[in-house]
Amino acid sequence: MNSIKFSSLITTIGSVGKLLFCLLFIGAVILLVNKEKIKIEFIRRKESIIIFSLLLIFATCYILLTGSRTNMLPNLAFPVYFLFYYFLVKLILRSIEINNKWDLSKVIQFRILSVFRKALYINFFFWFAIAIVGRIPMFEESGGFGGFFQDEIHFGFFVVTGFLISLYFRYNDTIRDTSYFNLILLFMYGGMALFTSRNAFLIILVAVFYYFIISKIKNKFYRVFLFTIVIIGVNVNFLFQDISEKEIIEITSGRYSIWVLAFEEMFARGFLILGNGLFNLNDIILKQNQGIGLYYLDSLNSLSFHNSYVELVAGGGVIIIFFFIKIILKTWKSLTTINRSIVASILVGATFESFLVQPFMLIACLFYFIIIINNTTVRVRIKKDSKENKNRISTIIQ
Repeated sequence: MNSIKFSSLITTIGSVGKLLFCLLFIGAVILLVNKEKIKIEFIRRKESIIIFSLLLIFATCYILLTGSRTNMLPNLAFPVYFLFYYFLVKLILRSIEINNKWDLSKVIQFRILSVFRKALYINFFFWFAIAIVGRIPMFEESGGFGGFFQDEIHFGFFVVTGFLISLYFRYNDTIRDTSYFNLILLFMYGGMALFTSRNAFLIILVAVFYYFIISKIKNKFYRVFLFTIVIIGVNVNFLFQDISEKEIIEITSGRYSIWVLAFEEMFARGFLILGNGLFNLNDIILKQNQGIGLYYLDSLNSLSFHNSYVELVAGGGVIIIFFFIKIILKTWKSLTTINRSIVASILVGATFESFLVQPFMLIACLFYFIIIINNTTVRVRIKKDSKENKNRISTIIQ
């Protein structure tokens, strides 16, 4: 997650420290606790390996051709965070005692998100206290409320992640938390989202709409029909209002013009099929268009496309998008209703921000935890002379 706005030390720790921690954690798990009889595997492993390999290959080719190493670390770090989440699941699986009437993935997810929820609200109150005592300005020049983060967009990611996790605990299929405390968290995070970015509030609306309306429609045809009607209604509304390109740019806060530039450059350079590594095209577009009066490009040191799917296409081409969608569609079948609500809302929000290619961000952590946990299968390795272990493991995975 982006670091606290007022501390250069925390900025350094935030940019390098989390990656170093993940690498140390992965190494420790492999060396110390990777000899368990329970072996957990990622079901969509082939698709994931293809995505990571192609992104790294295209990034390497770009570096060799241009000599630019500016974005080498983000490209190398991209798969590290996924390995961290994977090994964290393995570690929890090893240490957990499971009642055989419960589904394994549901229990692991419940345990992980329990820690996630505690960490969020502890950080929420701690950093707000520091910001208040230190008299840190929390409002941006534009009037947005950034809290203790760098801006209202990243603070919005914080509160919307807290809201989605609290929503999960209220309506999950393992143990529903109907306490006043969880209800307070829902209203606190949801209320804060009103004063942050529009995307944060959109994500909350989609999650609530899906869970309480779309999911209640049992017939698949009617669910698809309702969704289609909503999409058509939005587009017809735009059509009748005769919205110009300038107005679309204003509605998307300048994002539309960036997307157009990105695709034009991908077509011109032949990156649409294969891509050229994460964030490399961003630098090209920024350098080429600074000084021509496009939105806020003149004041930026680095450019985000503010669209996770455009970032993925730029990084690895349409082939990466194909495998990404394939993983999501296959995972969707195994998700519970509340998980589908969360995943759907994050996928919609990713249309306007780039967090899916930044898996260290809180909202991306939540998304990929759900994907990984619901894409795992358990295999058992038993030593012939260990009947006690065999009986214990059989009980766990039933």
